[in-house]
Amino acid sequence: MSDAFAKRTFIVSAIFLTVTLAFGWGVAAQQYRIWPYPLIDAAVEATQSLVRYGRILPDGRRVTPPPGAARQFMTIHDAARINRGFYAFVGWDGELDSYAAWLYDSLGTRLHTWPIDYTALDPDGSANGVGNPHSFHVMPDGSIIVSFDRGEAMARLDACSKPMWIKSGIYHHQMSRADDGTFWVWRGDGTAYGHVNDIVNFDAETGATIREISLLDDIIDKLGPSAVVFGVRPDFPFRRFERDPPDREKDDLFHPNDVDVLPASLAAAFPEFEAGDLLLSFRTISLVAVLDPDDHRLKWWARGPWLKQHDPDFTADGRISVYDNNSRRERSEIIKIDPVTRQVSNDLFAGSAKFYSRLMGTHQYLPNGNVLIVVPGEGRIISVSRHGDYVMEFNNLSADAPDQNEHVQNGMWVPLSYFSAVPACHR
Repeated sequence: MSDAFAKRTFIVSAIFLTVTLAFGWGVAAQQYRIWPYPLIDAAVEATQSLVRYGRILPDGRRVTPPPGAARQFMTIHDAARINRGFYAFVGWDGELDSYAAWLYDSLGTRLHTWPIDYTALDPDGSANGVGNPHSFHVMPDGSIIVSFDRGEAMARLDACSKPMWIKSGIYHHQMSRADDGTFWVWRGDGTAYGHVNDIVNFDAETGATIREISLLDDIIDKLGPSAVVFGVRPDFPFRRFERDPPDREKDDLFHPNDVDVLPASLAAAFPEFEAGDLLLSFRTISLVAVLDPDDHRLKWWARGPWLKQHDPDFTADGRISVYDNNSRRERSEIIKIDPVTRQVSNDLFAGSAKFYSRLMGTHQYLPNGNVLIVVPGEGRIISVSRHGDYVMEFNNLSADAPDQNEHVQNGMWVPLSYFSAVPACHR
């Protein structure tokens, strides 16, 4: 064998071996989500965004509204059925080129805007990426409390969006106000999508933590054999992550996404519970549960009939309402369950309104029976009658793609008497 032939054979063999190893590593990266899977996944998302929109947009920032969705920001479908008051929404603001919260009156007039700049709250940036605002609550003084999907800060912003306090930590998904004026929210350790999460009660005036309840130590571990409610044994090898796990499908065991507090005003409708009990939601395992925050005892739970749900709420009729995302089935619902009889109902079933959001979403029952429904997967917020017909519709129209909507994340209604003065920024 000549030296030249041997050299060519070596080179060809080396190339073949390199290609084979690269292909094998690529298959393994895709299957097991190891490096460089995150880079490949990001590149695919960027390419898809360029092809579809002509620019690189974060995943989920721009969405396709359903056929027939109004092509104006606010549409009144049934003026006689509008619940008077103020409506506050959070989403991407095309004019500001950032996220913002907006305040509308019941006629659809925008009254105020709170720009939301995460980088001003966390100059060092988040290890998991900034993400978008998720939970927010409008306060009577015109300030807002806001947390972020993948951020490492929660803050209270005044009417000019200036921080009143900033609280470091991964506070995520929905927060709820208790009768004493404090709030409850979930806090992740290193990530919102790992194993370790705590339920935090904090002071709205200062942001200071009042108490914490550990999901693993105070709830699951104390359940013993009954921990199978959460799909695990207490001796499961739980792990702590310093940032979002590379394989969220595997490691996002619970995905806690809401804490709702039973107010004293509704306690009589739920004789099996007590005022102050916490209603918890775990998306991954389609679990909704009621927890005593003092002794950490589960008083009630149900896994389904909802699928990958969000935002369970106590309602005045003694039932628990749930935002049933019904993921990958192309139709979401607001359903109710009687915690005693476990009878399931869908009050909106016969109405004309349809919506679908595979991820995220909130709802709120209004005093006149209307339901305010946030549909992030469609970039819109709808108010429907007690029978499920459209009353009002907000579409977050894209500034540079008329047939598309931009992301909306949250919304809430407050009565006309809520504010001492309508929020305004006087710089």
